[in-house]
Amino acid sequence: METKISFSKKRKLLIQTFYKYQLLNASIDYIHQDILDDVQNINNKDVLFEIEQIAKKQTDLINHININVSSSWKWDRIPAVIRAILIVGTYEILYTNTPKPVTINEMVKYVKEIEPDFDYKFVNAVLDKLVK
Repeated sequence: METKISFSKKRKLLIQTFYKYQLLNASIDYIHQDILDDVQNINNKDVLFEIEQIAKKQTDLINHININVSSSWKWDRIPAVIRAILIVGTYEILYTNTPKPVTINEMVKYVKEIEPDFDYKFVNAVLDKLVK
């Protein structure tokens, strides 16, 4: 039986998943195998679908992020959890019908919760540039 989860919980699960992949510097093949292994653990088709979609588009998402990041920032310099937040936020902005301000506000909220020492304005600026 499929478990219903809120948008907020789904976002957190997506961020946690892609945080793990960022820490592992996981290849697309690893991610696909991990998704297959997690089918029993993640009892929500929506979440599995989005993990798969983000994984397929990850290189493209990272390219969109890098275009909107100051030249003084390198991808590897950004903390892994912030990279995960940016990946999920960029996916939501580019590929879902979620209102853009809602996505940006949620991602900024997660930065403040998860990585309070990191300047949330960085994430806000990068995601805001994607909208424009």
